[in-house]
Amino acid sequence: MVEFLALTFLSGSRELLLPNPEDLGAANGQSAIFYTPDPGANGTLCHFLRWEGKEFLLEPAGPSFGEEKKLRKPLIFLLARPQILGFFADWKYSGEGLHHFELPTRVLARSARKQRRIPIEGNILMRSKNGRTLYGKLHDFSLGGASIFLDHDFLEPGEMVLVEFEIPECGNCETVATVARRERITHPIYPYLYGIYFNLTEAQRRKAEHLYLCKKAEQIKKVADSARDRFSGSVF
Repeated sequence: MVEFLALTFLSGSRELLLPNPEDLGAANGQSAIFYTPDPGANGTLCHFLRWEGKEFLLEPAGPSFGEEKKLRKPLIFLLARPQILGFFADWKYSGEGLHHFELPTRVLARSARKQRRIPIEGNILMRSKNGRTLYGKLHDFSLGGASIFLDHDFLEPGEMVLVEFEIPECGNCETVATVARRERITHPIYPYLYGIYFNLTEAQRRKAEHLYLCKKAEQIKKVADSARDRFSGSVF
């Protein structure tokens, strides 16, 4: 978990010791994800709610089932724009669908890179203004837009479409998008690469932030696991 945090803040970060809540810039509705040390834990997506004295509250993005388990000191990433925060926090208790944590004593912070796309696999469904439904594959994704593969050149730059995209293990989002570009590529199934940018409502932006943060954290975790495995083998 410590390696995971360090890999996320390799460069351009600063350390905040015993921070005041107002110094962290977290606002209601911003996205967070936390990981516990439990084997197989995939991370829990949440909304930041508020500070209450020396504690803060997170609301899980999805429904919780059964009795809330005690959370061993989790690693939390919080997208507090224009920065991303990473820290360990002591869990206090969970109740009424909320998790209560102690104010962290050490926080790492760096600028959240805007519009940085991450390679991704996923499905996308597009509905054009003439009623045509198109199915494609995601190539990369950011909070501002995406690149997608399609099998036909049905769409024109400047055209607006309704899109619903699904990111495995993270969820889906529906929004209006505008076609920015079209490119012919060499691909046996999907010979057209389209660039689109999203026209997000505030609620859709929060959902997109959740998906982006979920996938980004998943990729960082894979890097951390790979680095750990590299040095865990037998010595000859």
